[in-house]
Order: sequence, then C-alpha cells, then structure tokens
Amino acid sequence: MRHFIHGTRHYIDPQFLHEERRWLEHERDVLQVMERHREHLVRDIEAARSLARRAHIPIDQGQLEREKRKLLALIGIGDHFRRDDAAGLEVARLLRLAAPPGVTVLEQEGEPTSLLEAWSGATEALVIDGVDSGAEPGTLHRFEATDGPLPTELFRPSTHDLGVAEAVELAREVGHLPHRLAVYGIEGESFEDGEGLTPTVQAAVEQLVAELYEELGGKDLGAGAGPGA
Repeated sequence: MRHFIHGTRHYIDPQFLHEERRWLEHERDVLQVMERHREHLVRDIEAARSLARRAHIPIDQGQLEREKRKLLALIGIGDHFRRDDAAGLEVARLLRLAAPPGVTVLEQEGEPTSLLEAWSGATEALVIDGVDSGAEPGTLHRFEATDGPLPTELFRPSTHDLGVAEAVELAREVGHLPHRLAVYGIEGESFEDGEGLTPTVQAAVEQLVAELYEELGGKDLGAGAGPGA
C-alpha cells in the first residue's frame, strides 16, 4: 500500500501550543486514573477466580481461552454526517458483520483520544480513518505507528481538537500504546455535510475490508462485503 507523506510546514500560535499542552496533561492524568482502575479490576478478577477454585466452582476454560484470543482491536473512526469522513466507520461496520475470529470491532465517533480506551487490553490494534491529503481519492495509506509518529498533515483533525496522530503520540507519551498499532488512512473525495460515501471511496472501503478479513484469518468475503451486507 502507498505511504503518502507531505513535507508541508505548519505555523501554530504559541498560545495554542500552551493550551494544547495543558489539555494533553489533563488527558494523561485521566489515563493514569483509568490504568489504576484497570489494575484494580484485574486483581478483583484474580481474587474471584481464586475463590471459585477454593469453592470447587467450575470455570469455563473454553470461554476464558476465547476471550484471551480477542487481543486484536479493530477501530474505525470518523463522522457519519461528513460523507467520506465515515470511511473508517464503514470498514468497521462491514467487518463487524463479517465477524472475523478473535477480533473486537469498534466504531468511534467521539474524540480521537477515546482510541486509548478502545484499544485498552489489546496487544494489537488496527485503526482506520478517512483522510484528506490531496492524493487520489480511494488511495490507501498504511503506517506502523509503533515504529514512529504518524504524519500529522495526513491525519489532521476534522471536527475534533486533536487528530489521530496527536492521540497516538499522547498514548506513546503515557506508555499506553498496544504492542503493535497499524493505522490505515483512506483518501476521501468529499468531506462536505451529508451521508454516504462517494463511489470511489466505497470501492476502496470494500477492498480494504476484504483484505483485512483475509489477513485476520477469515475466508473470502465475496459479495458479502457490499454496503447492504
């Protein structure tokens, strides 16, 4: 897949940088609280299992193993009411219907920082977003975000204060990245108000859905990847 990176320089007002830093610090504090809550929950679960064993209460090991295998989170993000900005959401919707084994599929329409909660507990995560870089509509961009920062000029904010690139760097700063994080950008054609993807972007979405489903251990989707699936 094509990696499309601009070298455009952006000038940002220092006051904005100051406010953004304050916001990031606040989010970091929130994440630390969430992490403590998760640690408490893990301890409570282990205590409950220990009590069950002592009381000779059977534990469904098969269910436990199935949950352990669900260590990959696939997250589509975007806005359903800004045409091709919904490309990531459509990928997630179609893959949820296809139900690839061992994958948790999520749709995120809120702030990109909600990604950090969405991939919490997953060892691997795939994030799909609609992007507007000036490349040909339908172009698929793919990046291994665990290897380094995403290009902010590609994953820039749409209706949010922060984009996916900033959210990933916040997660990196607080040590909240999954072991592997891959990010796909689907080049859009129209981001105006309205519902429904443009035909070129819809075709790119269906292509990516089929490729991801096969990569994630499923079978050929065939005609099942269409919008009405």
